[in-house]
Amino acid sequence: MLKIVLRNPVPDWILFFLVQLFFTLTIFAEPFIVVIDPGHGGKHLAPNSVYGDKYDPETGKYLDAYRPGASYQGLEENIETYEIAKIIQNLLNSLNSETGRKKFQKILKKYNYKEKKDQTDIAVFLSRKSGYRDFYSEEKRDINGSYRLYDYPDINSGQIQPGTISRINALKPHLVVSIHLTTGQTEKYGALSSVITPGYDTYKIALEYLKANPVEQNKIKEDFNNSFYADWFNNGGERTLFEWFLCDAWIYFSGYWSQKDGFTADTDKYRGLRQNYVSWIYSDKIRPDMSPLKNSGQLDENLLNSIFWAREKSEPEKWRRENGIEGYGGDNLYASNEILRYVRLGLEKNGVFTYKKLPELKKPYLSTWTIPTYINAISAYIELAYLNNKYDYLRMKNYKYVQAEAIAVGIYSLVNGIPQVSTNKEKNFPLGNPIDFSKYENFNGSNYFKLVTP
Repeated sequence: MLKIVLRNPVPDWILFFLVQLFFTLTIFAEPFIVVIDPGHGGKHLAPNSVYGDKYDPETGKYLDAYRPGASYQGLEENIETYEIAKIIQNLLNSLNSETGRKKFQKILKKYNYKEKKDQTDIAVFLSRKSGYRDFYSEEKRDINGSYRLYDYPDINSGQIQPGTISRINALKPHLVVSIHLTTGQTEKYGALSSVITPGYDTYKIALEYLKANPVEQNKIKEDFNNSFYADWFNNGGERTLFEWFLCDAWIYFSGYWSQKDGFTADTDKYRGLRQNYVSWIYSDKIRPDMSPLKNSGQLDENLLNSIFWAREKSEPEKWRRENGIEGYGGDNLYASNEILRYVRLGLEKNGVFTYKKLPELKKPYLSTWTIPTYINAISAYIELAYLNNKYDYLRMKNYKYVQAEAIAVGIYSLVNGIPQVSTNKEKNFPLGNPIDFSKYENFNGSNYFKLVTP
């Protein structure tokens, strides 16, 4: 089988050509497509009108500053995650040769692997080239151009260029692994966490709350606070977690923040209809003044009937984002947590930490996040370390290869399975169960992973 390995830097037009050629030449035996997405890559610069992100094609403006990622005492998220991503790519692409396969199998045996005859071929791509520092002279007029999440206008021609999400969708992957670092409160020995966005069934709780009477509202709020979703992502300020959930639901449905009470829009805080910020078949092309808001600032559910909302209500999106092995979060949360459980196992198997000093696996963050929502692939979005924790800092500084190896093994297991011992879940070690990708590939006679670009 022909294998194409992309070595960065590669101009976007060459990338898209190679992808199309790749699928053409492998039509009878297509491999499993993985995209490794190392977080960020650009730089925060003023003004946002030139260097920002979240370009809104209707208003012709960037609605947010570019977010460069976490940094702490000399470690920068965009650099560390890219180095890890390249190691993962090289390890998994070594499966393309007999020699490389034997070397990788030696690694797998550390993780309880037993040799299998039938293995799915894996082709690995990166979502971006290395960061702006390596390409400053090439991109100095718009150093964030190659690193924005959403589509953006070329600084010279004004023509819309594909952002990270559109480039990922163009590859039509089965699995996307977004690798990030952060800072924040952790247990003594550090932490790992997932980032997920629930599906329509969860966000419609907000719609039910808005229509309910006071007694019903109290019941909805109580049920929410006792659910998997109680620890909603807290953006600070004076809102409760439930109020932040309502705010995120407003952004999800209308593009607007809500007022603190959650009943009306804050029309000064418009974040856009993000389904229209990427190049895919689900763009609504609804103008901001036609978003699901009545003149009173209340949601109008009659405008939730477009192709994007049909997608959001579909079975594959429920599989990706609701219920699942973890009890919630769907295949996305399972993929994220399983990879992080392999990281914990890898740190122990490679003698970096004893079991008692492994980083904690935290509950996931929940919000209207980007890549987990606006791709059709399974999304494993992971926060690999909290850099302000001294143990996390040291493992990111000294043990990137070990963690990259563990992530590569985790990806392999999600595809092919590596049966583990029964006590592993209690120890927050991996289950070793593969994801059932076939239900997506045979959805209503089509392949859901490919139903994404025009």
